[in-house]
Amino acid sequence: MTEPEVSAPAVMRNYHEVLRNDLCQVLAPLAEAGDLAGFAPAWQAYTAVIAVHAAMEDGVEGAGGGSSAMLDHFFDGAVGAAMFKDEHAQEHAAQQAVTQSLADGAAALRSAFAAYRVIAEAHLQHEEDIMMPLVARLPAPKAPLFARWCVSAGIAHGGFDHFVAHGVQSLASFGSGKNTPVGATRVFVQALKAVCTPAQWAQYLPLARRAAPPEVWAGVLAEVPSLEATAAIAAMTD
Repeated sequence: MTEPEVSAPAVMRNYHEVLRNDLCQVLAPLAEAGDLAGFAPAWQAYTAVIAVHAAMEDGVEGAGGGSSAMLDHFFDGAVGAAMFKDEHAQEHAAQQAVTQSLADGAAALRSAFAAYRVIAEAHLQHEEDIMMPLVARLPAPKAPLFARWCVSAGIAHGGFDHFVAHGVQSLASFGSGKNTPVGATRVFVQALKAVCTPAQWAQYLPLARRAAPPEVWAGVLAEVPSLEATAAIAAMTD
């Protein structure tokens, strides 16, 4: 069987779908219902993964420089990494307002989250408008570039295990704007494998497998059986 191809940048692009799922499918209904007890842990899970994602874009000192700097490097400053770091700072301030609102009741939460959601969704769209056309023009192979500039930063930031598991759980539950849960999960994990070393993939595969419902994971493996085989070989050679 010929397995479907996927590009390494799909790791970052599909995580935007995860963040949108969190904002629209998980957090918004809880905020609207005034469910403070349900919102708090979901918000904590979201803020933890968006911090890793931001690190993969902004870079971590001593690790990867991040996707913004990578694209500036290859395209003569066309992205403006400093601009996106400023947007992340503004988003973080809005995040803090949501966190603080949890102590002030349902109405405060609705107001703070509504304001945050506007900022967060505009930021995701801005990144896609600026970065995606440039990502398509990166030299091949792209996987080593994303591994060196982005994945290394995410791992260095900390919380990458949660980043992987949360991403799979979200896509396996809700899919993405363009894909079913099986299709979205397959694209994400296949792209993740492409930017991981064999040893890293042997570590992250079990997290991905546990995060997906069995029927979704079976559908993923039906399309890309090598996902399991590669990790098994890596585990035996450790």
